[in-house]
Amino acid sequence: MKQKRADELREAWGDKPCDHPQLAKLYDLGERTGNFACTQCGRVFTFREKAELAASRGS
Repeated sequence: MKQKRADELREAWGDKPCDHPQLAKLYDLGERTGNFACTQCGRVFTFREKAELAASRGS
């Protein structure tokens, strides 16, 4: 997912709660950032946060 798209999703989503059903690799100017973005709300996660989210879900 492009950084711009994540920003647009985050702005449109607002403060509503999200369970972050799917995370996508985040790209900025065609380069991987090493982070991930929720495909539903646009919140950005570091690799560590992504791992913690997966662990809390038991997967």
